[in-house]
Amino acid sequence: MSEVQITKGERMLDTPAPVRFVHNDRFGAQEAIASEDFGKLLEVRPDILRSFAENGDLCWTVQTWCRLRDMDVGGIEIATRPAEGRINLAKSKTLSRSGANPALFQVSIQADYPRILWAQFHIQQNADQLCEDSALQYLWPQAGIIPRDPDRRGVKRVGFLGSIEGNLASSVDDWSQLLARRGIEFVARDPSRWHDFSDLDVVIGLRSFGHSRHSRKPANKLINAWIAGVPFIGGSDSAYSQAGTAGVDHLLAHNREEVASQVDRLCNHPELYDELVEAGRHKTRKFSIERLASQWVGMLEGPIAARYREWEANLSRERRRTRIMGTAQSAIDIGKSAARKLLGRNTEA
Repeated sequence: MSEVQITKGERMLDTPAPVRFVHNDRFGAQEAIASEDFGKLLEVRPDILRSFAENGDLCWTVQTWCRLRDMDVGGIEIATRPAEGRINLAKSKTLSRSGANPALFQVSIQADYPRILWAQFHIQQNADQLCEDSALQYLWPQAGIIPRDPDRRGVKRVGFLGSIEGNLASSVDDWSQLLARRGIEFVARDPSRWHDFSDLDVVIGLRSFGHSRHSRKPANKLINAWIAGVPFIGGSDSAYSQAGTAGVDHLLAHNREEVASQVDRLCNHPELYDELVEAGRHKTRKFSIERLASQWVGMLEGPIAARYREWEANLSRERRRTRIMGTAQSAIDIGKSAARKLLGRNTEA
């Protein structure tokens, strides 16, 4: 397979330069790019579906290229390197590794990571992060969602689907003990089953107790629950309130006791259970693959194209800006690295 692949489709993007998605070529990328249908590939390759938990490019750059290809949008490139004369899009973590290049126009897909100061445009998954030269774009829903079994009745099992570290308040044992007193099982799914809601009756999404907004995080735990037809109890994440309405399409809790109270409500009031599921079902229309693909096209042809034209018309100024911001970014990154070593941490700040 050659390094650069280009989508073939009748609907060509109206942009001042070709669009190129840049990926890190980790497991699953080449298989997805070579597939004829991204969704069907995941049905027959559960190993690739599992790797979504570890490969952010499958969630963002590779998946977006594949989804737009499958929607018959032509002329979009994907490669492992950016190029001049292109609107290059990459995850912020990928951009941070390559560093600033004044000759390139680069769009940062920030996801959960810090802002890349020198990028010319920023795609945000949470409205709290919006700034100048940025736009909000929801992350694609979890691929291959298996909805709740329609024959299930009552609330017998509560689940958490996602990475436990940093994303689940308290411990699995603590949740298990809390719910066991009500005769309810708690399960934390293995990454290979983050898409499987078939035997779950309620899902929770509290990253911490209290009122932290978790402003870098997406709304996907809520959106995935809507698609699966399972009531969702979430914390104070700003993304949940941006996408939904507490009390209408999901329930809100700030601590263990409030989670337990909300679970009791769902057990004792089946009409509330059904109302939440139905409200979520209506909300899923906003987050369909077709709707999100259309939003991507609108963003590429709209604000990103406009920013590229501005950049191209003011190259001297823009290249100077990239150098200055690149130097500032390097200083920040060095400071963070020193702080992590001082604190004995090897993880990214």
